[in-house]
Amino acid sequence: MERHRQLAENRAHALEKIRLRQQALKGQNQPVPQKELTPEQRELIEKNRQKALERRRIREGMEKGNYRIADQATYAPDAPSGVIEGAKKGDRNHIQERIRPSVKKADYIEYDFSTMQDTYGGFLSDADRKEARESDKTLEQWQEEKQSRPLVEPAPPLDIANAPKCFECGSIELNRNLLQTFGCRVCKSCENKYPEKYSLLTKTECKEDYFLTEPELADETLFKRLVKANPHSGTYSKMQLFLRYQIEEYAFKKWGSAENLDKEWLRREEMRVKRRDKKFNTRLREMRKKMRAEEFTRKLRGERNERHEHHWSRGEPTGEPGMVRRRCKDCGLEIEEIQM
Repeated sequence: MERHRQLAENRAHALEKIRLRQQALKGQNQPVPQKELTPEQRELIEKNRQKALERRRIREGMEKGNYRIADQATYAPDAPSGVIEGAKKGDRNHIQERIRPSVKKADYIEYDFSTMQDTYGGFLSDADRKEARESDKTLEQWQEEKQSRPLVEPAPPLDIANAPKCFECGSIELNRNLLQTFGCRVCKSCENKYPEKYSLLTKTECKEDYFLTEPELADETLFKRLVKANPHSGTYSKMQLFLRYQIEEYAFKKWGSAENLDKEWLRREEMRVKRRDKKFNTRLREMRKKMRAEEFTRKLRGERNERHEHHWSRGEPTGEPGMVRRRCKDCGLEIEEIQM
């Protein structure tokens, strides 16, 4: 009973509060005079309205998948509101650029995948690959590009009498590439006129034609060289070019004269032919031994109608170093063996 009485009192107290609140509201239905807004308040309201529209534009662009609209928006939701509101008009663009996302989705959408190539490290366009190649150059690649870059012809010298001149014709219009690389004073016309002196040789040609060794060609104090990329493959070792008359001067000094160099070439050519003939005769002799042994064995097997096993005699020297001759005691077959 006490509980029901307490609930009734609480209900009556709540109804009394509601009645008093309604009476107070009825007395306040009269219109309240509104205060006119100041220009600063109107400007603040307009800024808040623009920010609200910007947020709605970003949200709609993200929902529709149109990242161009989201990327072109200047509003940054992650930035503190006090930073943009308290910034001056001159600093507003700087703050927006600083907080702009690092990934430009607009550029990604504009890519044409039909013109791209799969590099197994992501799809890259031609412009991206060109920019990556230029930025990833090593010091050696930069130096090679600088050397292969066409040289700018300098102005003619003022003192013609003391200017460097061509070895052949005395012209002052020298080939700057040969002058800077090899220290050779020769003009372009004489370079083409005398290819037996001013042509370039590879390292292989220097070894085969002038019999120079690898340590001699590797010594940069002996020979100046022009280093270029290998024309056969970029993974091969770099191509080194030498000036012909400099190689010939050193080779003639090494072998005594041009005639001695020719004699050395003939001697090595004869040795090469002898090695080739010896190798051919050795193979031919082995083939004949094999055929003769098979023929005798086949003939003997046909006569006796049984398998023949040779009983070889002791080896006798044949006169050639390392060779011995053995003879079968039953059929008389002779073979030559190499004694190890």
